[in-house]
Amino acid sequence: MSDRVSAAIGRALDERQRDAADEVERILEATVRVMQRVAPEPPRVGDIVAEAGSSNKAFYRYFAGKDDLILAVMERGTAIVVSYLAHQMAKESQPAAKIRRWIEGILAQVADENLISMSRAAAAQISLTADRRVAEIEITQPLRKLLAEPMSELGIPDPTRGADAVYMCTTATMRTYIARNHQPNRDDIEHLVGFCMRGLGVQAREGRR
Repeated sequence: MSDRVSAAIGRALDERQRDAADEVERILEATVRVMQRVAPEPPRVGDIVAEAGSSNKAFYRYFAGKDDLILAVMERGTAIVVSYLAHQMAKESQPAAKIRRWIEGILAQVADENLISMSRAAAAQISLTADRRVAEIEITQPLRKLLAEPMSELGIPDPTRGADAVYMCTTATMRTYIARNHQPNRDDIEHLVGFCMRGLGVQAREGRR
């Protein structure tokens, strides 16, 4: 095969890959809109395909089914949150302050109306998926890893379990505020940070800015 033929095939494959990536992105964005619109009812594949301007054939080319799609949406949403939290934590040099930033960053989502709507819709759907355990453990693992790293720096015994405990406590608190349509104030946040820090055996003031 000549170099020119190889280059021509490469360009064609690159274009097909870009087209596929664009179509998957349209389906993911359409899924979020449909989930928000119909929550707490489950979205229908037909509605998602119509919203995306796609087709059933294209949908099943990329996703094994609706559960697979919902998990993909959750995975992408988690990646966005991880990126935001990592950016906030990078502003701190002390591990305790990084943990504080993580807790504050999770609760900050309550103040974003769009994130609240997405969280409610996703929570309603993820409980219906066949792979709920995958969603709750594997997809959220990057969030827990962000916490485990500064805990290791602090010398906390079993930082993985410590990260799990703070994760569950903080996300459960976040969901409570979302369910009540109420935003935590500074005292609420300080109470949660102090509670988590004491559970880790760390003085809350060590994480104060």
